This record gives sequence, C-alpha cells and structure tokens, in this order.
Amino acid sequence: MNCEEVKISLHDFVDETLDGFMKREVEAHLRVCNKCFNEYKRIRIFFDTLKNLPYTIEPPKEIVETFSAELLSRSLKEEMSESPSPPVTNLRRLKKERVKQEKILRKSRGAIRKSLISRTIMIPRISQSLPSTGINWNKILLTLLPIVLFAAGYFIYDFQKNNSPWKVNTKEGTVIINGIVNYSGKIRQGESLLTENNSKATVLVPRIGNIDIDENSLLLLVKAKDGNNRIRLQKGAIKIVNMTNMPDLAIDIENCVVIDRSGQFSISIDENNIAKIFVEFGFVEIQHDNQTVYLNEGYNCEIRDGYKIGTPYRSDASESLKEEVKNFDYNGVEENTIEKIIKAATPKDMLTLLELIPRTSKLKRQVLFQAIANNFPPPENVTRAGIINGDLHMLYLWWQEIEWQL
Repeated sequence: MNCEEVKISLHDFVDETLDGFMKREVEAHLRVCNKCFNEYKRIRIFFDTLKNLPYTIEPPKEIVETFSAELLSRSLKEEMSESPSPPVTNLRRLKKERVKQEKILRKSRGAIRKSLISRTIMIPRISQSLPSTGINWNKILLTLLPIVLFAAGYFIYDFQKNNSPWKVNTKEGTVIINGIVNYSGKIRQGESLLTENNSKATVLVPRIGNIDIDENSLLLLVKAKDGNNRIRLQKGAIKIVNMTNMPDLAIDIENCVVIDRSGQFSISIDENNIAKIFVEFGFVEIQHDNQTVYLNEGYNCEIRDGYKIGTPYRSDASESLKEEVKNFDYNGVEENTIEKIIKAATPKDMLTLLELIPRTSKLKRQVLFQAIANNFPPPENVTRAGIINGDLHMLYLWWQEIEWQL
C-alpha cells in the first residue's frame, strides 16, 4: 500500500474495523513509513483525548450573551428589510428565537473547555474600548473567536502529550543526573544520565517500555512526548525492551538515528566511537541522510565514524561471510568480494545480499539479483530491471517477502 491508500484507511484502522488482510497491509506500511506512522499516532492520541472530554459543555455566560445579541440583531435586520413595520407577533417570535439560540449554544458539544482563556474573552468590553472607525468590531471578534479557541485547545492538547519526567530505577551503584547523584528517581526532558563503574539503571518510558542502561554509559533525554520520544546515546551500552507493538522512540547516535520499530534490541558505543546494534526480536530502522537500513531480528550492524552504516549480517553467520562483509564495508571493494560473499552465504543470509545491491555497481547487482532469486523469487511488482536500477520501493517489497519467510 502507498501513503495515500494508508491515509484513507487510518481512521478505520484506529477504530479496528478493517478486515485481517487490510489490517496487516496498513501495519506493514506503518512500520516503515515515518510520515504515516506519525499521522497514525496523532489520530490515535486525538481519539484518546476525545474519550476524556465531557459530554456537554456550558460556554461562558458572556460568550452566550454576545452570540445571542448578534443573532437577534441579524434577525431583526432581515425582518425589517422585508417589512418596515413588523407586527408585534413577529417581535415575540424573534424573542423566542433568541431564547432558542441560547439553549442551542448551551447544549453545544465540542473540544472547547472552560478555561481562563475563554473566561477572559469579554467581547463587549473589548469592543467598547476600540476606537469608532466604522468597522464592525463585534463581527471581527466573533470571526476570530473560534480561531483563538481552537489555538488554545490545540495548545492544551499538545501540552497534555508531555510525559516528562521518566522514572529511573537504580539497579546497582549510583546514578548521576545532570551532575548530581540521583535521589528523586526521575529524569526530565533536557537532562543527562550517567552511570559509572559498577552502576546500572533502568529508565521507564511511559507507554513504551524500558531502557536498561549498562555501566559507564551516558545518555541525554532529548524529548519526552507521546508520539515523539527521543534520547541521545553518547557512550556505553543500552538495551530497549518494548511493551507495545507501535512504539515511538528514536535513539540518536552521532549523525545517525535508530528508530524503534518494536521488539527488543541493544546499542553500544565503544571508545573508538564504533556503534554496534543487535536486534533480538522485531526489527529497527537506521537512518542517515537519504540512506535507510532495516535491521531484522538476529542481525547485527555497525556504524563507524558516526555515519557509515555497515551491511547487516546474521549473528550466527559464518566467520568467512562476516569477514568478507566487513572487508566490503570498510577495507575497499576487491574485484571478487561480492562473489566471495555469495559463496559464503546460505539461504538465511539473503537479506544481507539484498542490502548489498544499492551499495554496488549495476554489473554486480545482476549477480546478486540472481543469487537471491534462486532462493526467494521476487514478489509481484518487483522486476529485475527495477532491482538493477536500485528502486528502493522494490527493494523493500522484496525485503518484506524474504523477512517473513525467514
């Protein structure tokens, strides 16, 4: 499914009214498309917020009176334009209409809550203080009022998504937050967390899961907000354990970002600034500029110099394959390096071969294509020409086809 098709189905997906096939298609797309995934989270949070709103809302008295006066004034002008001398019965009817409009306004439903903002909007007082220039200030203010209330409502809605601080459980030794030994058991947005020798901790991320922090590690809580949680790992090692199928957690590493796509994985940065990522369950997405690498469960990946993302390989792959992959990534490509990797690969290593395609020449892509197709024929809509040309969408579709069979 493409982004437009997913957007059409998002509301039904949140309402859980899609059939099994469509649900799986939307879930697969959300796992790899940040734009649609963020839209899904916004819709989900919006509906969760609506559930907590009161069924009826009584607008402030001043607003009711102002709206009623404006409605009555407009009705009178319309009646006078039709008949210069309206009978008394028409005036009575208009007064009844005013009472009716007041009742409608009082029973109106919406996401506007009584707040200091709405209570301090006194249109009559504002209009009296404005200079007389022939401009209908009441009409202007009545037009701007919904915009002001909407902006205030959105501010409140956005503010409610903040989930700082996060709880910190010290497992061993002492934990230092912002240079001070942590006694509160909490870390707030913008603060750093440091573990020293023989000290370990666990950070609880609201509605996401746990971050286990090893000794001699340093991280920064960049953002703590539902739908956009972000940390930065400076050094050491952490382990992410998710409690939800749709997490919203990103980990910054130098110039790369690791996007949590559910499951369980670990990240470590050594003294040479080499980051190593291992996925035990689920998968993660690694991004640098326009490069995206998907790391499936059971796979390792290295990031050197803060930007060079290595080719993923299975943790239990043969030593010869691991050695040739590292030679390809960091020691310069030899004439027969791709052939050596293909020879050392088993059917379980086809995701590694697939990841090599956008990293090599078109001539080598043909060899890799055939080696992969011999074990996992490309799915529908994935062509040989598309893969040879490095079509990223086709590469991902083939990745999906292989991943679920492994």
